[in-house]
Amino acid sequence: MPIAPVLQRFVDDELARAPALIERTVAGTLRLLGDAKDSPLAAAERAQQSTIAQALQVHGAAFQHAFVQAMHLGVQQALDDSADGLPGGAAGAGSGLELMDESRVEIDIEISRAMQLIDTTAEWELRELQTFTSTLVGQTHVSAQSNPFRPLVVATALWQAACVVSPVQAHRTTLLRVSAGVAAGLLKNAWAAACTRLESQGVEPGIYRTVLLAPGAVSPRKEAPAAADPPDVLASLLASMPAGRPWITVGEHGDATPATGTPAVPVPIAPAPASAATPAASQASPLERQTTELLNRVFDAMAADPQVPAPFLALLARLQGAALRMALFDPEMCGSTDHPAWRLINRIGAAGTGHPLAGDPRTVALLAFCQTLIEQLGHTAEPDASLYRRALTQLDAFMADQWQAQLHAAQRAVQTLQSAERREVLEQRLAQRIVDQMVPVRTTPTVRRFMTGAWAKVLADAMLRDGDDAPTTRGYIKLVDELLWSVQLPDHPQSRQRLVTLLPSMLQRLRAGMEQIGLPAAEQAGMLDELMAIHTEALRPGRGEAATLTPEQIVQRMRNEVLPAATGHGGFTDSVIDLASMETVPADVLPSGGSAAEPAKRIEALRPGDRLRLFLQGRWSNVQLLWRSDLGLFFLFGGDTAARTHSVTHRALERLNSAGLVQPLETSPLLQRALDSLARELVRPG
Repeated sequence: MPIAPVLQRFVDDELARAPALIERTVAGTLRLLGDAKDSPLAAAERAQQSTIAQALQVHGAAFQHAFVQAMHLGVQQALDDSADGLPGGAAGAGSGLELMDESRVEIDIEISRAMQLIDTTAEWELRELQTFTSTLVGQTHVSAQSNPFRPLVVATALWQAACVVSPVQAHRTTLLRVSAGVAAGLLKNAWAAACTRLESQGVEPGIYRTVLLAPGAVSPRKEAPAAADPPDVLASLLASMPAGRPWITVGEHGDATPATGTPAVPVPIAPAPASAATPAASQASPLERQTTELLNRVFDAMAADPQVPAPFLALLARLQGAALRMALFDPEMCGSTDHPAWRLINRIGAAGTGHPLAGDPRTVALLAFCQTLIEQLGHTAEPDASLYRRALTQLDAFMADQWQAQLHAAQRAVQTLQSAERREVLEQRLAQRIVDQMVPVRTTPTVRRFMTGAWAKVLADAMLRDGDDAPTTRGYIKLVDELLWSVQLPDHPQSRQRLVTLLPSMLQRLRAGMEQIGLPAAEQAGMLDELMAIHTEALRPGRGEAATLTPEQIVQRMRNEVLPAATGHGGFTDSVIDLASMETVPADVLPSGGSAAEPAKRIEALRPGDRLRLFLQGRWSNVQLLWRSDLGLFFLFGGDTAARTHSVTHRALERLNSAGLVQPLETSPLLQRALDSLARELVRPG
């Protein structure tokens, strides 16, 4: 969809000011990093200030260039997404499996913090700018999505700029925090100036009727949980209704519309002529008139709900006539929010909130199905709560089928995660066995970390790939015994001779295993250097003496030693790793501790089919849990589009939850939000 010329001029003008903005941001960041006394950083980060400042001075030009480039790309993506009705970052998102672990979500957490800092610092200027950008894009309401220069775009650009300054993750996050604080103050003035320029150009700001937050645009602010409403909340509201407005507006197909909607011909509330279930308007009692008034106001409030997409609100408006007939026929509907009619309305509202993309095939199919249900209810002459129960069951079944279809399409991802869980559990078990085997061994921390970490991965990879009985696997297992024996070598000529014989094969298998798991070259070199130092000392005869022999002299003296007769030594100690027991992975190997923390409880409560909002890959997404692994180590979520999935580890999900980046899809049901709005309206003075 082409962008309006007036909006394009605004975008080009603001992007042209980006180099000056980031130049001033760099200058301010360097001042803060150079001032240790008034530093906004924590004590642990202050120690790295000078290092980060030096890196920023060296790579300052690259930092600025990366920011400007990222802003151009981010703004263009935001414009494309707004034109297509997609949440930020959704367009063009790949469907490949990318596992979100703790290290990856830490980046998202830092970007979200920077975004929040910018949002809160320049909150009023940002809101004012949104009133102008909403006019530029031709919207009749104020929308955060209308502004392509939203805080998320700026925070993401700052992160990408920080990545060119240092390869160290801690330095990047510190630089992001400081630069975001500086940029927030500059943006406060920049956005205020942009509003002034637009106003001078004759652009009229939109009216603050409803501010619609773009899906994935900003983090929801935490609010205190609302107090539970009394059971008779509907009855209380009903009693406060005037006995007026015995009419509602009905469309050409017999569907009611809210009083604030398009004018239609007013007709009395009455069912089909063949039914006497509902009295004519002229014969309506005061209670029936109050019921009509209450239903009108409730549907008016629901029609203005900002969380439900417009197509679903239009569907609910078509349900008003049938709902009113149900309320007049069954007084229980105005006495309980748990009535099947209200439950159906809540379910449709929640379904719409979970399907914000109008062009998504799932959304199109859901809208068509809900429309069929509502038409069936609207054409029913005799109101009956059982009809709404049946409609609820049908809607739940349809949505379950949609979930199953997406889960079936994601089977390759599920199989990959199942394999990853088997690998991780196997690694944990192998690591524990190696720990037990190393208890009596005196060696360096580097060797211990390597054996219980990297080498456990090597063993798990070989067992899952080649099998327990493969020569490669057995060689890697045997290396555990050989290496642990070699680091505590007895000071004896026979032991030294055996070590010389074993070293070539042992080092060859060691290098092969490290390459197999892709261990970084620096870690490989560090481990080999550590072993060389240990073995050099082990090969030195008379290690208790203060010998100063070179490695060459040590080897020569070993060759001159006379080995005693064989003593029938049976080789190395039996390995603690029992191959026979590794055929299956028991479910009880998962680490277990005391009482679970609160974030863990919330994550453990998630079940397939649940919907929520996650901040992943730099944006908020409405997701549905498609699958969780048997042991709960991995979760697979369906994303904003049918082809997109997100795979997240349990620990990463807990980390996101503790940072407030896992949110319920709805803070309260649609009906409850409407009743809260109506209650506030009734107690408003005047």
